[in-house]
Amino acid sequence: MTWELAASTLGAPYDTMDELAKTFTATGVKQIEVAVGDEMKFTMTSTDDELKAMRDELAEKAGVTIFSVDSRVQVCNTDREDDELVESLEHCLHMASVLGAKYVRVFPTAPLEPSWDPDRLPGMVLPKGMNLAGVSKRGAEIIARALPTADKLGVQPLIETHDSHANGERNAIIHYYLDKIAPGNQAGSIWDLAHPWRVGEAPATTFEYLKPYLVGGRGLVQIKDCAFPGDQTPVLQGTGRVPLAECCKLLKDGGYTGPLSLEWERRWYPQVEPLEEALVAARKAIEALPAESQL
Repeated sequence: MTWELAASTLGAPYDTMDELAKTFTATGVKQIEVAVGDEMKFTMTSTDDELKAMRDELAEKAGVTIFSVDSRVQVCNTDREDDELVESLEHCLHMASVLGAKYVRVFPTAPLEPSWDPDRLPGMVLPKGMNLAGVSKRGAEIIARALPTADKLGVQPLIETHDSHANGERNAIIHYYLDKIAPGNQAGSIWDLAHPWRVGEAPATTFEYLKPYLVGGRGLVQIKDCAFPGDQTPVLQGTGRVPLAECCKLLKDGGYTGPLSLEWERRWYPQVEPLEEALVAARKAIEALPAESQL
């Protein structure tokens, strides 16, 4: 059995709904994540009726369902007020509920040092007296305040391995504090396969940290590829060096059965190939995995 391929609309930020539907139909994608942003079709000011109309149009034209909302909420961003972050997260949880999605992606995004190398964990510029533990606890507190809304709506916040918390170890620190604040919570993680790898964390180590927040429907996995750790420019899946087969074997052996969602960042790298071409390459790469790495 081959892993299910999913996709984010981040890979086609300016496409019309018709164009998105054609891309998903042509590539056989049935589950999608929608990216939220002022330049996107799904925005923080979209009404419930507008969201429902877009959801229904994609379902009718391409047979897809929306499994996640890619918010731009940055729970460890000390430059933003706590109440503002909580309000934004709760709003995205509501959007997900309207769209029929189970998850909302959130980012850590503590302020980073002005200069940092993509192949190393970044340093952070934090308020006086705050360290990694403190800013992680603050992110957990933001999520915890939104959990009553999440539980009521049946939508789970997911923390991505990204920016200030790019590897499994740092991602798990946020969960450590969240589990202390809200025992039994169902918030999960997103393992972006590229980020922990590019900063030097072995896939087996990443999965050990994230497994409790991935398996059993708790979290999600994003796939992407790049030429080498110091260059984050996406390349077609299977042409770079991110160890997809190794990661998929860990996922299979560890009990993850969810989709592999292609994170094709054409929004940030407009020079790369169109989403349809990227999805075709991703499907070929998944189908070419050895049997021990297949679901």
